Amino acid sequence: MTDQGPTKQFMKSRPEVAEVVYKDYKEMQRATFDVAAQWGRWLLASLLLVHGGALFGLFTFLSDLAGKPDALAQYQWTVWWFVAGIILTLASGMAAWLNWSMHSENYDSWANKAMLWDPEQWVGESRYIRALDVTNWAAIILGVLSALCIVGGAYSTLNGKWIPSVVMSAIA
Repeated sequence: MTDQGPTKQFMKSRPEVAEVVYKDYKEMQRATFDVAAQWGRWLLASLLLVHGGALFGLFTFLSDLAGKPDALAQYQWTVWWFVAGIILTLASGMAAWLNWSMHSENYDSWANKAMLWDPEQWVGESRYIRALDVTNWAAIILGVLSALCIVGGAYSTLNGKWIPSVVMSAIA
């Protein structure tokens, strides 16, 4: 007992704490890897379904215009909007997968096995710091751009010649 009250005692020994910390980081590593897989599947499936469905519907509609090149030309930009959407979707999914994979590797790195037997060791160093921010923002920006391609494709479907007219007015 001291002047300020009872002496604090640790509830667990250092080896016990090290084991708990190690197991927590390994569990977080497994959980983030699972999140990465689920997120990637959901994002890719959702955006690919929208863009792929739009292209399927568009090509079904355009098959009726096969003998009318002027009418087909009106929808060429619409096709490119949805193709760009698919490409941006895949890029966003890749960035999200990379981000969560890097989180998983950081947790694996933090779960330093040596801390279980060496009292001089503790959690390991992060493998990725800045790259997490880069891939996170890349996934968000690419996903938003992909979603905007849906709006662009819909507008282009309704007003097919607006891009060429904007380009021509910018050139003139």
